[in-house]
Amino acid sequence: MRLKLGLAAVSLMIATSACGAEEASPLKLTENGLGDLGGGTAYSVEGVSEALPGYAVTAENYYAEGDPYPMIVVRDGGAVIAEVLPRFEMEEFVGSIVVKSEDVMFDDRVSLGMKYADLIVAPTDCVAGMEERSGLALCRDGKVPHVGIIFGGDYAGPDGALPPAEILSTFTVQEITWSSGVL
Repeated sequence: MRLKLGLAAVSLMIATSACGAEEASPLKLTENGLGDLGGGTAYSVEGVSEALPGYAVTAENYYAEGDPYPMIVVRDGGAVIAEVLPRFEMEEFVGSIVVKSEDVMFDDRVSLGMKYADLIVAPTDCVAGMEERSGLALCRDGKVPHVGIIFGGDYAGPDGALPPAEILSTFTVQEITWSSGVL
């Protein structure tokens, strides 16, 4: 009996230690990337996992206009935190990161769900989304030129047209993108 209790205690201690070692720390997006994930990170499940310990990392495909494109997805439990894409013409390195979670804040001032009008630094150089991004406003951050802020809201204007300023001010952040180069 004493041996069984001792084994159970050791097993519980090992299981608890393993869980603590794998626990994910909160992530922030900065001008350098997401946590330790940036342009110098190898574009592989292993490279992304090493940069973001404690998160589930998988290789998947996304589809644009019916064509598959590779991406790496970062999850915390079942929630998607970010999608990671390879660098153009240097596919062995991370090229961009798309933040998909409101739990990740950019530069302590922008997160998903925030209104355009409430941002501390106004986005610049907004363009209208086209095709599958129609109705969205794609903007560069006002301070960091390789960070994009994608806004969406209630607007049914023509494809390729930005909403008027009074409507854009009500749009909310749908995605935040980071690129290893200028957008």
